Amino acid sequence: MKRLIEPEIMDNKQQVEAYSQADFSSSDRNMFISFENLISSIGFKICSESLIVDIGCGPGNFTEKLSQRWPCTKVIGIDGSSEMLKVARRRKLKLRAKGHCQNLEYINKNLNSFSKGKFVLAKPAEIVVSNSLLHHIHDPNQFWKAIQNIAKKGSFVFHRDLRRPVTIAEAIAIREKYQPNAPAVLARDFLASLQAAFTVDEVRQQLQEAGMCQLKVFNVDDRYLEVSGVL
Repeated sequence: MKRLIEPEIMDNKQQVEAYSQADFSSSDRNMFISFENLISSIGFKICSESLIVDIGCGPGNFTEKLSQRWPCTKVIGIDGSSEMLKVARRRKLKLRAKGHCQNLEYINKNLNSFSKGKFVLAKPAEIVVSNSLLHHIHDPNQFWKAIQNIAKKGSFVFHRDLRRPVTIAEAIAIREKYQPNAPAVLARDFLASLQAAFTVDEVRQQLQEAGMCQLKVFNVDDRYLEVSGVL
């Protein structure tokens, strides 16, 4: 199936509302388990001096998990959608009222601001993660360049994204399997995301072109791929 790009930034209020209200707890939990297992397997340490950056953080689902798991560590969520970050910041205020996420911050910046060096963080990140962001990016070279500018040598990176099915029939079957009762806007966007996603071989080629061949890419179940490793 040929790749069909979709909008890079989700700023439509109807889309944002549907996405922020959807239950992604199972996939988020599986991603977090995979992330923790990987950093544990290589003995990567996260401390109070570390900086964790979640790019394309959306309403903050995964960002909040990171901040609650490592409460003494600075966590920054970055997204180009102001509407998504309105949701994320409202949720952060509620969590802070309960004593959580005191070191969590959100920044409204497009990924190109980082890939082109127009915006830099106060310090490089020790960990850079993303959840379902890569398929939104029209030029994946900008994605990997942004990561190189946000992180540093020795940083750990971890990215999970959808994997493009071979046929549209397979994509529809995946949508029906995982979102049988989803609102129409969410079901439509999920199918579009599957069509916009990359294959494992395509991501490996991207990493080779970016000079990041040390990162590993592998399939996860029937719809995801993961990229991880130390820069």
